[in-house]
Amino acid sequence: MISVLKDQDDFFAFLRGSGVPLKQTWTPQQCSQAALAWLVDQNDVIRTQFAVTVTELQDSTQVMQPDIKEALSILLDN
Repeated sequence: MISVLKDQDDFFAFLRGSGVPLKQTWTPQQCSQAALAWLVDQNDVIRTQFAVTVTELQDSTQVMQPDIKEALSILLDN
């Protein structure tokens, strides 16, 4: 499990590791939108675990690229 998200590669790896189907060419924002669409089909346990992990990653990562912060905000706001 990734403990910090510094760049797009980390973000992509986190989402892929969570089971979100992604295309390598997508932007972080597109990846967040794909994650939200994926979450719709998941059960409550997975949705809760995912939300907790996203919050923990945001809180534990001190240095993060602006586009990754924005992508995380998309996930946290929904």
